[in-house]
Amino acid sequence: MTRSIFEERWTHRPEGQALCALINGDRGWLMFLRSEGDAGMSSRDPAYSGPPDAEMEFQLTNGQVDRYPVAWTLPIQDIERAIEFFKAYGEPAPFVSWYDDSAKL
Repeated sequence: MTRSIFEERWTHRPEGQALCALINGDRGWLMFLRSEGDAGMSSRDPAYSGPPDAEMEFQLTNGQVDRYPVAWTLPIQDIERAIEFFKAYGEPAPFVSWYDDSAKL
């Protein structure tokens, strides 16, 4: 069986927090939600040095395709570490640069 390069992974905590990881091959994008309805926080890669307008596609489990700036994505190793940190502590990983998306509202 061939594994898709796209993954949508959700991890939920009993206290209401959730972490979503959208993965495309060897990179992924993270969204941390403090509670239901929260605008949340999303990952950024301060080390990204490619074209500022470069985008990456992500396919959700419902088939929808979203595009995010590559500068918002992280190497898959960091995505996996952030998921494990969230599972253990219920908080956004401190080694990820987060943007508070509620600041846009």
